[in-house]
Amino acid sequence: MSRHIRSTLGWLLACLIGFVLVACSGDETIAVSYAAYNHTNEDIVSIVINGEGGILDADAHGGGGRMCCVVLPKRWRPGLMATIKWQLDGDWLKDEQGKEVIRDGKTVLVPGPWKERTVEVPNYKGEMGTFFIHIFPGDEVKVLMNIYGAGNPQHPLPHPSGFKREG
Repeated sequence: MSRHIRSTLGWLLACLIGFVLVACSGDETIAVSYAAYNHTNEDIVSIVINGEGGILDADAHGGGGRMCCVVLPKRWRPGLMATIKWQLDGDWLKDEQGKEVIRDGKTVLVPGPWKERTVEVPNYKGEMGTFFIHIFPGDEVKVLMNIYGAGNPQHPLPHPSGFKREG
């Protein structure tokens, strides 16, 4: 048997074993929408969850709309973690006199810094709902799965603006 055929067969066998291990693990996953609430004074222009996403933004003391999707296990398990990475809004490059720098007829944006936290995902039961991310001052991050958004009495974390909705 040629080296190429042995290599191909070895690769196929490794893929088959990997497929069987995943299929037998019972760790089914599901894609759910996510949303973010920003409790800070700085605009957030990008949010990434477990390496996915990146287009959701959340204004200071506001929320970002729902986006698709973050992949989570269908059944919660102890020790389930999520890595949340977010980028703060940038600012325009300025010269020594404080005037915006213009290059090729355009102002120059200096991107804001990225921040990252890995947090535990609280137990979720029943209907999956939406994966909510709350970013607080001091780079504190809390996440939860809920069918109600912030401001609803059944959402355990506050809305950043203090907005409360009945029902």
